[in-house]
Amino acid sequence: MKIYTAPGARSLAVVWALEEIGLPYEAIRVEIHTDNAVVKSPHPFGKVPFLTEGSFSLSETLAICLYICEKKQNTLYPANLQEKAIINSLISFSITDLETPLSCLAKQILFTPEDQQWPEFINYFKKQTIDVLSRIELKETNAWLIGDTFTLADIFLSHRLMFAKAFGITLDKKLENYLQKATSRPAFLKAHKINDN
Repeated sequence: MKIYTAPGARSLAVVWALEEIGLPYEAIRVEIHTDNAVVKSPHPFGKVPFLTEGSFSLSETLAICLYICEKKQNTLYPANLQEKAIINSLISFSITDLETPLSCLAKQILFTPEDQQWPEFINYFKKQTIDVLSRIELKETNAWLIGDTFTLADIFLSHRLMFAKAFGITLDKKLENYLQKATSRPAFLKAHKINDN
């Protein structure tokens, strides 16, 4: 199995999931956002993450994560239908409610020249992000989002929290502690080194 990655990209979530599960894979770092890339993703539009396995290929972060979770029994994405439904709901929150304002911030902060950025636009979507973050419920009795087991929902939320911090948003104490705990996991540390360093 080959996973095409790029520093700072969503491929981190895929590599993190693979490390948590313990599946063998080959990470191939590519260049994105350039017309002169030496190593390119085989994705039709050069995007990452992208998975190839023999003649099979798959794009989109969530689809890839679900595929690899189904390949080997694991606790990231349990077999119980109701537990899966809760995890799916939490992932949906992360990639819709939370990612929407973060994507708007990314377009301004990362992909718009500084002299063309709109401060009002940036401030508006920072406030939108903070509002969404305030709706995240971290129960005192739970180690992770749905209990004592770290799941795919934790990977997707933690990754978006990393983006929020990168865009200058301060997390409250509970979210900061949660993120610190998630990013201290051995699987994350290895994935971060592979994907981003």
